[in-house]
Amino acid sequence: MKRMTPLLTLLSGAVTAAVLFTMSAQASPPGTQPAAGNGPPAAAPAPSPGIEDDVEADVDGDVDDPAEPEVDPDAPDGTDGARPGVTSPPTDRDPSSAGTEVNSVEQNWIGQLENGATIAITVKNGKAEAYVCDGREMEVWLSGTVRDGKIELTGKDAKLTGVIRGDVASGEMVVGVRRWKFTARPEEKTDDAPVVKSGSGTAPAIYRATEEIRAAGIDGGWIMLPDGTQIGIVTWNGRPIPAPPLDPAFFTTKVNGVTITAAPVVPGAR
Repeated sequence: MKRMTPLLTLLSGAVTAAVLFTMSAQASPPGTQPAAGNGPPAAAPAPSPGIEDDVEADVDGDVDDPAEPEVDPDAPDGTDGARPGVTSPPTDRDPSSAGTEVNSVEQNWIGQLENGATIAITVKNGKAEAYVCDGREMEVWLSGTVRDGKIELTGKDAKLTGVIRGDVASGEMVVGVRRWKFTARPEEKTDDAPVVKSGSGTAPAIYRATEEIRAAGIDGGWIMLPDGTQIGIVTWNGRPIPAPPLDPAFFTTKVNGVTITAAPVVPGAR
């Protein structure tokens, strides 16, 4: 009996240790249960495929669709309450691509040839009339068109071509074998200059003797300059002479006691 006592004590201690080990294993969380022996804790089991798919479905369902507009709950009835999306501000225009502002060519252009003669060009509805004179003996009448900034006029044994860029008209006039370059700018009337409307809203710059006067063998042309002065030539018996100024009230003048009446030159009127 005395020999069995130590054995019973040993068995009792082993049973107690086993009970304590079992209780400790049940109290530990699943991911940290110690493996048998002294090895590292066992890793947590991976979730099953079905559970992982459910989690991904829930996450996808919670993400807002960027294409759907936000709805305003305070929107009035009859509207969908959708708030407009944010748009980026407009980009500034490239200055190099902007067109240059050009004044209308439908006006009077007055300038000079390189020989000192005065030139006047009147443009209306794409048609043009021009008169060139030096106030002594040289004069040329021309007519034609001004389209897309290009000047193309012809006269008796004469041709005038040029371009209009901005506020400058320039080109060349050819008469026979002679040629001269010219430059003209838009007419700017002074306050005291006479203003007579031709029906186009622009005061005429070119006047010519009427058909009745020309039928009598007398011709005359005048350019009304921006400062109110005039320059022109009257052809009397085939001989050019400096033209007396026209009366601004009646646009008449007298040469050798004969009254000469002039009328404004309007492009396309003849």
